[in-house]
Amino acid sequence: MKHSFPQMKIRLPPEVHAHAKEMACRQERSLSAHIVFLLRQEMEKEKASGASLATTPDASYQ
Repeated sequence: MKHSFPQMKIRLPPEVHAHAKEMACRQERSLSAHIVFLLRQEMEKEKASGASLATTPDASYQ
């Protein structure tokens, strides 16, 4: 099935990629589907807490 969702490329450290791929495999998801699942979980957490992106630190600087 072809999707018309926007695509993006990201750079992941090898250990992060390996971990995400392993977790996706364990949960019988594609890597892409697992990343979408994780992002949606974070979106739900943010919605539930009422937090905004402006008040959260940028993870890329950690």
